[in-house]
This record gives sequence, C-alpha cells and structure tokens, in this order.
Amino acid sequence: MTETPMDGTPPRNGPDARDWFAPPAEQPPDFTDITYNGPIPRPRPTAPPSVPIPGTLKPPTDLRVWPPLEPEGEDRSTQPFPALRTNRQPPPAALAPTPPPAESPAEPAAAAPPAPARRTGLLVGGTVLSIVLAVGAPTLFGYQAYKYGRPDDTVHVVQPGHAGVWQHVSWRVTVEKIKDPTGKPERSDRQWLKVVATRTALDAEGAIRHGAPAEVKFTDRAGRTWQVEKVNDETPPDVKENKIGTPYRLEMMGVVPPSVADEVEVTLRPSGYRDVPEQSAEDFMKDVFTPTERDDHVLRFRR
Repeated sequence: MTETPMDGTPPRNGPDARDWFAPPAEQPPDFTDITYNGPIPRPRPTAPPSVPIPGTLKPPTDLRVWPPLEPEGEDRSTQPFPALRTNRQPPPAALAPTPPPAESPAEPAAAAPPAPARRTGLLVGGTVLSIVLAVGAPTLFGYQAYKYGRPDDTVHVVQPGHAGVWQHVSWRVTVEKIKDPTGKPERSDRQWLKVVATRTALDAEGAIRHGAPAEVKFTDRAGRTWQVEKVNDETPPDVKENKIGTPYRLEMMGVVPPSVADEVEVTLRPSGYRDVPEQSAEDFMKDVFTPTERDDHVLRFRR
C-alpha cells in the first residue's frame, strides 16, 4: 500500500519521480535552499591577487612625529671646515696687555676642600696605611723571630799566643801560609792558609763537649769573611776516650786574597753539643730539640 502526502496528492511517477523534499537533479548537492527550483546561478569569477610590479614601492603610511624633520636644503654635515690662511691681525684691543687685578687689603682664606675631596683623601690614606701594615707587620715579626733564634754574637777576643776558654774547653789557634795543596801552579790573586785549632778539655764537663766547631772562618778588618774547610780532626769520637788536659788537633784550610793574608783573623764558634754518657733517649731528644744553650758565643783570635 502506497502512502500519500497529507493533502492526498499521490506521488509523481516518471522521469521526475523523486522524493517530495528531494532537490532537482541539476542542483549541486551543496546548495542549501531546498525550496529553489530554478537554474543554479554560477559563481562570479574572482580576480587573482595583485602582484606588485618590480621596482615600485608602496608609499609609507606612517608619519614621523619626533624628532621633527629638518628643513629642506639645510646642510646637516658634521665635517669640519678647513682652516683658512689669512694675514688679518686681531683688533688692537685684543693685543693690549691686560692689567693685573688690584690687590685687596687682605687675602681671603683658602677655601676648605669639598666634602667628596676630604672623603677621597681619607680613603686613600687608609688604604696606604693598610698596605704598610700588611707588608711591614710580617716583616717586623719575621725579623724579631730571626733575632730571637739568631741573636747578636757575643765575641770573645783572644790575643795572639793566648788561649780562649769557653764552656770548660780551652782553644788555641795558629795560621800559616802554604802552597796550593792541589798541586796547581800558584796564582797571584789567591793565597792558601792553613789553620790548626787545638782543643783541650779542662774538666769532665769539657770532656763531654768534644763536638767539632759549629763554624770557622777568616775575617779581615773590613768585616769581609772567607770560609774555612776542615781537613783533619784528631778528636776521639767516643767521649770515654777524651782525656782531660790532652790537646786534640783540628786542621783546616782556606783561600784569601794575598793583600789580607797577613792580617785575617780566625773566628771560631764552639759547638753546644754535649755527649752525656748513659743519657736516656728522652733527655737526648730534649737536648737536641729544646737546647738550653745557644751557639751565640764566638772566639776571635787576633794575629
């Protein structure tokens, strides 16, 4: 059974047989007006986008507000003009000497420096003082430490032919000229000297002080010094073999200029070492690292 529309009109049959609400066959499917039954209008052709012609620019659309535009024709160049040579002289008033200003009865007091200048001066002065303290304080401390560990020597002058006594030991020294012990030809700018130092223990305390001298050197009247090297030492290494009253020889050699060979004196610094028999290791280490004596006494033998 075929259903009819609500008005009772039967559906159409034939080539135009289509649904009641269906659009005509020539209408595109995207046409939205379903009540339109006429020809479909064609779309209007649109012009292609304009392509700018090479070489042409569009005029600017913005307007300069600040800074204002310079007047046309005005030269804005910063190039300096060359100096012109001329023989023109300045006016006579410019050549006349200027009279000195009249002296006032009382000179005004010098103006005080401004506050920033005083502040800068204080900062500079404080910086300099800090540098001086930073550099000088360690130097002064080091010098004082050096003087404490190496105080000024106490010199004992020994006249020619006499003995010098220090810490229970008697010392005698002789000096004589010798030839070059190496066998080389003699030279006019040097003179070899031989030193013989004799040590004698005066008592038991002197016997345990049988260590070699800490320093021996030549000294002239101007204070110049020349080193002396030990060649031979007859002192027994064992304290038990050191006899009281027995002299032991130490032979040394050195080189000095011929001009002072007859006047140089021998400076001998005795050692503070004490070889105590049957001493404990603890006492020995204490004497080595915390000695109670300083090697600041020197015997100077005159010639």
